[in-house]
Amino acid sequence: MFLVATEDALSEAVARKLLLGARVREREITFVGKKGSGYLKKNLKKYLQASNRFPVLLLTDLDAARCAPSLVAEWMDGERAGPGFLFRVAVREVEAWLLADRRGFAEFLGVSEAKIERDTETIADPKRYLLELARLARRELRRGLLPAPDAAARQGFEYNSLLCGFVTEKWSEKRAASSNRSLRAAIERLNSGVIAAQ
Repeated sequence: MFLVATEDALSEAVARKLLLGARVREREITFVGKKGSGYLKKNLKKYLQASNRFPVLLLTDLDAARCAPSLVAEWMDGERAGPGFLFRVAVREVEAWLLADRRGFAEFLGVSEAKIERDTETIADPKRYLLELARLARRELRRGLLPAPDAAARQGFEYNSLLCGFVTEKWSEKRAASSNRSLRAAIERLNSGVIAAQ
């Protein structure tokens, strides 16, 4: 078994793609979480304990934290992680990993690749940046990704389903990793000792 704890459906789709790319069988993956970063942090000790029996991947966003090492140190709070525990942080949000496949994402939206920042880790608010790009997309994507004009929601009703579909069908983690350090580090770690721990 390979336990995966994520913040939301989009992070889960990304984690699934990365694990399948690392040749973990889908039937061996169990997903938990999808209740935000606070839930993951609250249950961290459970995931650490579980990693003594099988590999565990915890994927969260950096958001406004200063850097990934400081976020990891704060969450771990002196706890020790075994070799089966993989704590990865998307800088600054998992949306930056999607955007890092500039060619794939440009094709998905139907916009010029030149409109997408080359170093997506420098984008302060990747979700907002993605939504601004979505305003240039085809009408059906605009309707799904963007909130209605008077809506309080930050995103459209189909935001997760559309982006999860993109991840599954079109996103190239290899292309994305070439221009995103935190994604590249996650892929390298998945292809090292954690997989061997199964």
